[in-house]
Amino acid sequence: MEAFLFSVIDTLQTSQLNHFVMDNAVVFPVLEMAHFLGLSMLFGALLIVDLRLIGVAKKIPINHVESFLRFALIGFAINAITGVLFVIGDPGRYLVNIAFGLKMLVIGLAGVNTLYFVKRVKPQLDNAHKVQTAGAEAAIVAWLSIVLWLSVIVLGRFIPYVETP
Repeated sequence: MEAFLFSVIDTLQTSQLNHFVMDNAVVFPVLEMAHFLGLSMLFGALLIVDLRLIGVAKKIPINHVESFLRFALIGFAINAITGVLFVIGDPGRYLVNIAFGLKMLVIGLAGVNTLYFVKRVKPQLDNAHKVQTAGAEAAIVAWLSIVLWLSVIVLGRFIPYVETP
């Protein structure tokens, strides 16, 4: 498995996209800024929705804050694209980094939580148009979302500081 990983790293390091990302003085900083913008959109929008599901600002109908979900999707797309470019640009840093691996795991768990929200919780909210409280199940999903995405942020900040083997 280790040989395969180092083969992937070597292949990425010799790719044209790697050279574009790493050899151009502007590209990596622009990716960093875009990644931060995407993260701000993603987490900011989710925080508004999650806090409302938890019960903050109960007078605002839940369907009014759901419009923020499209900003979360846009932010996630920006982060997915820039994140892939980071990995291609510096695979030796990311692919062997435990903080990066944990971050990817937590993003996967956040995806499962989101899928559960879409399949189980959101239909219940859609059927009750004037709901003022979302219920315990929605609150659990919302708290889990907040914890998971905060964990993604913290793990992302650990990546530059974690020693790689």
